[in-house]
Amino acid sequence: MAEDNEHQQAADFGVIIRAENGDIVRFDQTGLVMVLADDVIEDIARRLPKADGVPQPGIGWIDPMVLGDMDAWDVRRDGEWYVFQANLAGKQGPRQFRRLIAADDADSAPGVIADGAGPVWGLLALGGARRTTRFDHPMSFPWHVLAPADEIGAVGYAGSETAKPQSALLALPELTRDAALGDLLVENQFLNHQALSLVMARAETDSSASIQALGSGVAYDNLITAIHSLKACAARMGRPAALMSIGLDYTLEDVQSDTRTFVGGVLELIAKLTADIAQLGLRCPPILSVFDCGTHDLNDHPVLRAQWDLAWQGAEHGLHYTAPGYMFRQDQTGRPDLAALHQMSEMDACALEVLHNEGDWACPTFLLAETEPDPKKIRVKARALGKLVIDTSDPFGAGPSCGFTLKGASNAPSLVDVAIAQDDPHDMILTFDKAPNGKSLELLYAFGVDVARDALDYPSACGAIHDGWSFKSCTGATLHRWALPAALPVW
Repeated sequence: MAEDNEHQQAADFGVIIRAENGDIVRFDQTGLVMVLADDVIEDIARRLPKADGVPQPGIGWIDPMVLGDMDAWDVRRDGEWYVFQANLAGKQGPRQFRRLIAADDADSAPGVIADGAGPVWGLLALGGARRTTRFDHPMSFPWHVLAPADEIGAVGYAGSETAKPQSALLALPELTRDAALGDLLVENQFLNHQALSLVMARAETDSSASIQALGSGVAYDNLITAIHSLKACAARMGRPAALMSIGLDYTLEDVQSDTRTFVGGVLELIAKLTADIAQLGLRCPPILSVFDCGTHDLNDHPVLRAQWDLAWQGAEHGLHYTAPGYMFRQDQTGRPDLAALHQMSEMDACALEVLHNEGDWACPTFLLAETEPDPKKIRVKARALGKLVIDTSDPFGAGPSCGFTLKGASNAPSLVDVAIAQDDPHDMILTFDKAPNGKSLELLYAFGVDVARDALDYPSACGAIHDGWSFKSCTGATLHRWALPAALPVW
């Protein structure tokens, strides 16, 4: 009797076909049961018409209109993100993008960003108000160069309030120097068929009256917050964060320091910045500056002279002068025009490429001036990465002196010749009509030159010496590593 019951139960349920991943065909009291794969179910669902006769989309299909009216397709969800293909404005062409499904701030729309490769790079800057010069000008890669999603853009808070960390990125409303640098770096990757990076740009400034105040002010705190935001944005996308560069442009904004105090303050600021970045688990990147050459009216100042000390010793601390300011056009307030902003970013980009490849970047720097055996001649020794060149085209109007001026002579000697030394291509030989007399002779280069300028023109302090390096700018100009200003005692 027990055997009959077991036979009856066995006949009510069983498996006819079984595969490694499970049953395919089985039977029970209702009949045969077939197990279908998910893709088969989706295909059937796609073929079945709705009540209005329109085929149903497959399971997981997302209407691209959830992104708004843009040329997008292949939309899918990845956690809190929409990931999709799109053909958007910019040189990048059709490629993959992403956007948060819902913005962190209910009053804001989530921003579209490129799905870049590798670490999220930070291009940050600290300084005075001139560092925040901006233009209403499009970028070539607007979805790759972005800012923290606080809707402030790449210019920061200007010391008006304390920033809060962000974990999302937004496109930039305007072009700044940091944005132009990021745009150029991505374009170089694009032209070389390399993976395109995602870049976060932000410059923080305030009204600090001294370099010491800058290192302890709101702008500095906001810069550190920007680094927190960089890490949070990268982590949210499951990627690492890295700092590409930090710009430091703060000179004439300091109305309290003398030369020695300014030099010490800059080095203290760099040491503090390096330590604070290390505490965040990141490496301090190259710190880039343009050697400030003053304005149309101001061509010599203790703080401007302090940069010469930083030029020859700053590289040991991570500070690099990418160019002298006299090679960039500016208005009467010392702010660059659009072409100059692009040229500044190009010099920064060229320097970064060399520095990140463990190379050296240095504009010619005059280190020593000494009287030759012929007392009418003064030899000026330079540290340079190539042979010195006297640019006979004199693009900045330095005149026959090439930017050199002798101070402190009691007998008013005239400079009659400037030449490259025949025995050393890194030395200059200055010849005067008579031997200069004086106990405290001082030789200036690109300081104290009083050249009349138009409303939009170069600083009045300038020179005509560079090394053999050159770069063709997008503005049409040929850029050089022009020699940095110097103030040297004559021995």
